[in-house]
Amino acid sequence: MSNNTVSRRILLGGLTAAGAAGLVGCSGNGSGGPAAAPAPTGTELVGKTNLEIYAWTNGPTIDANFRKRVALFNKEFTGKYTAKINFLPYDQYWQKVQLQYAAKKPFDIYYWDVQAYAHYKKNLVFNEQPVIDTTPMVDANAYPTKLYDPWKFDGKNLFCVPENIQSMAMFYNKSHFDAAGLDYPDETWTWDKVIETAPKLQKTTGSKVTRWGVDIGSLGIWWGIQALSWAAGTSFVDKPLEPTKFQMTDPKVVESMRFVQDMMWSKHIAPRPDERAGVAQNNGGFASGAYSMIADGTWNIASFQQMKDKWAMAPLPKYQGNSVAPYWLGGWVIPRQSAALSAAQAFATWSATKFQPQMAKDHDWIPLQNAARQSQDMLKGMPEGFEAAMKDLSNARIGDIYTANMQQIFNEVYGKNFDLLLNNKLTPEDAAQKMQDAATKLLG
Repeated sequence: MSNNTVSRRILLGGLTAAGAAGLVGCSGNGSGGPAAAPAPTGTELVGKTNLEIYAWTNGPTIDANFRKRVALFNKEFTGKYTAKINFLPYDQYWQKVQLQYAAKKPFDIYYWDVQAYAHYKKNLVFNEQPVIDTTPMVDANAYPTKLYDPWKFDGKNLFCVPENIQSMAMFYNKSHFDAAGLDYPDETWTWDKVIETAPKLQKTTGSKVTRWGVDIGSLGIWWGIQALSWAAGTSFVDKPLEPTKFQMTDPKVVESMRFVQDMMWSKHIAPRPDERAGVAQNNGGFASGAYSMIADGTWNIASFQQMKDKWAMAPLPKYQGNSVAPYWLGGWVIPRQSAALSAAQAFATWSATKFQPQMAKDHDWIPLQNAARQSQDMLKGMPEGFEAAMKDLSNARIGDIYTANMQQIFNEVYGKNFDLLLNNKLTPEDAAQKMQDAATKLLG
């Protein structure tokens, strides 16, 4: 939940297509169908006992919590396993994963993101369902098991071990609202209400805006705009797992793109891209008080805790009568050629089960386990509105699209054309048509 995590989600549209294509082409233990990982017996150890864990850096707070977690794991499994964690910058991380697979020396275990779907497609990772079946993770009363479905890439089995969940919300500066004498956002708010309220919070010096009432935040990324299309009753693709067609020219998709573009240009209640860049460079955005409202990821909660102003959060405002938030699962990928299979499975399942209450106390990620996520330890110290924003997770939709060359589509199609759209260099209709045509060719 850090600002660096926002950057890595933006990077999902910016990594080179060559890197993505090369990853899919890596050779490995990829013959035959998906292999099921052997379920732990409690006695047999497969592989070495010293485990090397890899993740990308998420900033000081979360990195420190990861190190604390590994220390707790080592204490829990004293005499059986010893783990250490290694961090890489996000862009270098996936390049390194690719190189290790190509050398047939993959990491023992590494942190999931959508790029790892290509590893599943190449049959480089284990089916971890037999292992997960031995844990409470399959209890629908204890875990939100329906949210696993998009990760069941073959329709039945999990090929990575989920441990946390993230979503989107509306964050707002309570101090700004108090000074203006305005009511706080809540679950009844619509985007029209946001547009009506933002000018009342804006401050200027001469002709220069010194504080914006709203920033588009994650609506400036494809998956943020897609959430508006969901609320309107459509989506960018016909299905998130192996889509068969794009729906970018659907009038409701086009209208959602126009809505975001208009906030910055025709209405100009939110900063335009060059103005956003200036704000980020000069005073840091929402955390510094430069924006009064922002739609953004829950991974930012930890960094927002450092704010001097009072702040809170609310569910995403309604768009065309509905609010549908995206969600993402975080978890662990274990290669079929992992040199520390038993240790890796122990760490992944321990993180997803016994460690969950500690995750709640640390407030680094949002725990997957229902009891931990809804516990007083989790709610204590969290911003007002957190519980309300998390209440509708059961209605959330997966915020990623899974197909082998989706990374190329993110980079060559979405990244370029959404950038032109947000910079007012393409109309929503033209942007939609360009994305529809180019993405369809790559999908085929």
